Amino acid sequence: MIDLAKAGLPEAIEVDGSLYPVRTSFKYWLRFVELIADRNARPHDFDFMYATDLKPESRFLGLAMLMRFCSPPHELPRTEKGSEQVLDYTVDADYIYAAFFERYGIDLVDSDMHWYKFQSLLRGLHDTKLNEIVSYRLYDGAEGHNDAYSRRMEQLRRAWELPQQGDDNDEDLKQFEARLKGEQYGRRDKN
Repeated sequence: MIDLAKAGLPEAIEVDGSLYPVRTSFKYWLRFVELIADRNARPHDFDFMYATDLKPESRFLGLAMLMRFCSPPHELPRTEKGSEQVLDYTVDADYIYAAFFERYGIDLVDSDMHWYKFQSLLRGLHDTKLNEIVSYRLYDGAEGHNDAYSRRMEQLRRAWELPQQGDDNDEDLKQFEARLKGEQYGRRDKN
């Protein structure tokens, strides 16, 4: 999240009291998000995110801090935990590119903007094909209505629905998350 009271944007994460410079280009963070979804990824697989050879001893704690950098807390909008994903950086790449070019005149292929700038501009998009697609994905027809509009919106929702992600009950994912939580609360794995 951008803090306008500060002179610049963050360029490092803090792990065990030490700062570790990280890559800030949105392109690295898009790859980071993609890799987070890979259940076979190991903490060392995220070493490419560090801007120097300096890396935290505990890669698990480093990964937790990278995740916090990637998705800093926001006060608004208030959302329910576990809300449905309506945007995928890979599936929607063409529409994200077009929206940035249309609204801001930014060619994302030629840009290396900071991740936080990218996120802020993405959140501020309006009146683009991308926004239209997201609205289809968010459509939740009123119960009992079977008019032409509702049928058409339901058809569009299904047409633009994102591919299903893996099972949330996946045991490997639960173990990985448990190890991350253990790192955050002082138990360290030197992997």
